[in-house]
Formats: sequence, C-alpha cells, structure tokens
Amino acid sequence: YFPDYEIVAFDKNKEALALATQESVIDVAATTIDDNFRNCSYIFLCAPVAFNVAYLKQLTEYLNDACILTDVGSVKESIYSAAKNAGLENNFIGGHPMAGSEQSGYTSAHADLLCGAKYVITPSAHTSKEHLDAYVELVKDIKAVPIVMDPATHDYCAAAISHVPHLVSAALAKLVKDADTGDYKDYMHLLAAGGFKDTTRIAASSPEMWEQICAANPTAISQLLGEYINSLTAVKEHIDSGDSHYIYKLFEEAGIYRNTFFGPDRS
Repeated sequence: YFPDYEIVAFDKNKEALALATQESVIDVAATTIDDNFRNCSYIFLCAPVAFNVAYLKQLTEYLNDACILTDVGSVKESIYSAAKNAGLENNFIGGHPMAGSEQSGYTSAHADLLCGAKYVITPSAHTSKEHLDAYVELVKDIKAVPIVMDPATHDYCAAAISHVPHLVSAALAKLVKDADTGDYKDYMHLLAAGGFKDTTRIAASSPEMWEQICAANPTAISQLLGEYINSLTAVKEHIDSGDSHYIYKLFEEAGIYRNTFFGPDRS
C-alpha cells in the first residue's frame, strides 16, 4: 500500500530475514537494533510480550520525536508501563490487530491477514492528537478497522474473548490426552471429529507466546477463569441432579449470544 516506504526489519531468526529479503517484502535486513531504525516513522514490536519490553528499551536511543513506536501484543497495560518507565510515553501507542492463527513465524504470514480485521489502538494521556490520528489513518490504509480504547479495558476484554479461550482449549486437549489411555487407548483419535478439532485448534498456539501473555495479564485472566470454573461447576451439579432442562437453557442462551457475534453457523 505504501510503495515509497522503506521497510527495515530485525529478527533473531536470520533465515526469516533472508527469506523476507529474497521475496522483496523488506528493504533492509538489520542484524541488530542499530542506526537503521533512527529515522523511522513507525516501529512495530512484533515479538512475544516480554521480548517486546526488552526491544523497547534497546530502541530508546534511536527514536526521534515524530516516530510512533507501537506493538502488536495481546496485553497492553504491561507494555505501556514499560514505555512509561523508559520515558517513551510521547512516542508509544499500543496496538493489537485481532487477526492471526495458531501458527507463527514469517512463513505463516499472508498479505491479506489484516484485511477487515479489528485493530485495537490504546493511546495514553501523553499521546498527541497528531500521532493518534496518523496511526488511525495508517490502520485504515492497511484495510483494518481501528478501535480506540484504554489499555485496561483492552486487557479485560482480551482475557474474555482470547486469553481464557486459549487456556480452555489447551486444557481440553490435555484432558483428552490424559483420558487416551488403558481401555480407551487410540479410540480418541478414531472418533475425534469437527467438534474436537474446532474447539482445540488454538491449543496448538505458541507455548512461549502464551506463557508470556498469561504472565503479563494475570488479574483479568484469573478473574474470568474463576467465573468460568464456577459456571462449569454449575453445569456438573445440574447434570449430577438429572436437570437436563438446565443444559437445554444453557445451549439456548449461549447460542443466541454467540450469533450476535458471527450469525448462525451454516457450515
């Protein structure tokens, strides 16, 4: 979308840098964080949460006043705090594109990944109107849909619609793994179909990334996990008591609410 822009990239994975250069996706492959980043208009931190904090500190000496420093991580309060502690509040604006898959790395990327995707932008009280407006327009130009909110609101909502579902998916996959023994050995693989596949798809996500996400957003995740555990306990109690109508009402209410997000699933 921006043919006049020069794209500089750094990655600890040298093979990814070489492939991106070969495919003309980037113009400069930086082998370290150095002067190549001194005149950037935008710098995106695209590593796991803890690494983004480390890279943020390394970039401090290369930022100019006009540069917008942002990230694409799924936790916003922790990276904002790091930017504040590094004296980068005027440059930093948090970002979180709500797109992607359980796959990671350069070879899993595709050109239209962000087309039509919601893109959360989390400015601070120190963010200038000029910087915020420019970032919003950039997000629109890459065909994503900008949504501006504060970091704390983002982290609670992300815990509900992303972080807890990933943990539930992983826990379910482990439950079946642990049950796939003895007299039931191998039958799980024989019988698994769409329901199990769809529910556990995101359990195949990066362990390193999700370890860091949970460490960075523990309060909201723990609160919502507790509420989810309580709801599962209620389901178990109604099943134990033979109250099948509770299950009917559960699916009815859940289905109606889910359809407000995506509409009826006709696949």
